[in-house]
Amino acid sequence: MAGIYIHVPFCSQFCTYCDFYSVKDTGKREAFTEAVIREAEFRKNYFKESGCRVKTIYFGGGTPSLLSPASFRAITESLFRLFNITDPSEIEEFTVEVNPDDATPEYLAALRSAGARRLSMGVQSFTDAHLKWMNRRHDSATALNAFRAAREARFENISIDLIFGFADLTNEDWRNTLKKAVELSPEHISSYQLGIEPGTKLGRDYETGAYTPLPDDKSYTQYSLLQEVLSGAGYVQYEVSSFARPGREAKHNSSYWNHTPYLGLGPSAHSFNGSVRHFNPPSLAKYLKQTDWDSFAKNEKLSDRDLFNETVMLSLRRKEGLDKELLLSRYPEQLTSPFFSDAEMLMALGELEESGGKIRIPSGKLFISDGIIRELFQ
Repeated sequence: MAGIYIHVPFCSQFCTYCDFYSVKDTGKREAFTEAVIREAEFRKNYFKESGCRVKTIYFGGGTPSLLSPASFRAITESLFRLFNITDPSEIEEFTVEVNPDDATPEYLAALRSAGARRLSMGVQSFTDAHLKWMNRRHDSATALNAFRAAREARFENISIDLIFGFADLTNEDWRNTLKKAVELSPEHISSYQLGIEPGTKLGRDYETGAYTPLPDDKSYTQYSLLQEVLSGAGYVQYEVSSFARPGREAKHNSSYWNHTPYLGLGPSAHSFNGSVRHFNPPSLAKYLKQTDWDSFAKNEKLSDRDLFNETVMLSLRRKEGLDKELLLSRYPEQLTSPFFSDAEMLMALGELEESGGKIRIPSGKLFISDGIIRELFQ
């Protein structure tokens, strides 16, 4: 299974915390659509060597819901033609990220008509003061109405994003947001601790002392509350930040975590063919002028050590864990590395566990998974 990701770089305003590549130049949306189709034409043989068939399509951003349905249809029809997708049913998951205030009944119906079957809705919070601080375009009522409109438009697979771990978020606020999320009963919930990224407004506020992060112990309490509430509502945590109804795990994102080949189209989009990663520079202006996509993209050949470390990281982020037999069959040279002795030390400390040939991070330790994983890097 292979996936195609389209990075739509347009935003009408920038969130306080976001460092994803985006621009406000929405007047170039049609030119962007044409450029994506040109790049797809150039990359049409990307999966030929691996023999993978395209099974997932994901429009992310930026704000994909700033594109017109006609642009979605044009790009989708080109992808089907170029990657030999003869029937829409061959695509197991077709996701579009949408902002709640873009999700009108008419727009959602047009998205379905253009091929989308799954939505990822950037809700982030159900507290209006927090949404305003984040510089989101919507309020809580708009998010609730957008979700209901999506159901009425016959979207039966919806994911919502939520953010925790920021200074003004109390446990009561967080519990209220989780309660409202559970009442909506989306098929999938992704929840992230707020990060402070350089170059963002939040990053600048942190540097000047205008923002003080929530202490780690309080963020941990909120993460534990997230796990408790969603588990009690029937959601299964299958990755550090991802919770789903059984059978509704995100297939496209899973391709990233499994080292499955994927193709990224658009400025700043990344691709991976199994051994080489390439990525487009984050420049819409340069992207729109391109005809030679090979010279435009930057390439990174991954060494066996790189692939080993990525396998460890991506596997341990998932509740499924790291398959020891698979690891040894792919990277036999690690038999002589300190990996297993390091893993045994972490097991003795209770930071790893092993059963059924799988090494996992216990549920109660997932909040500090990054630190645990770093201990195992070679």
